[in-house]
Amino acid sequence: MVKTSGVGELKTRLSAYLRMVEQGERVAVTRRGRVVAELGPPAHATEDDAYAQLRRRVRAGTVRMGGRNRPELYPRLSRRLPSQVVRDLLDDVRGERN
Repeated sequence: MVKTSGVGELKTRLSAYLRMVEQGERVAVTRRGRVVAELGPPAHATEDDAYAQLRRRVRAGTVRMGGRNRPELYPRLSRRLPSQVVRDLLDDVRGERN
């Protein structure tokens, strides 16, 4: 949902609105009831933007963070081919390298 702010309120609470934008929110700026501008995160997504969106969705309850990984829950796979066979196959696929 887009938040709405009048120009005067935006000037008074600019830092608060910028924090909202940093967390992925969009703010419609109005003058005399008409939208004249929109503030939002940059169009290109960065890693920080992705984390901000994830944190926002966690707070909203639409996603849940996973727990710690527990290696003991995953079956340990045994080797199916001897190491030398794997090396020979890789050499064959890669071709001769000097």
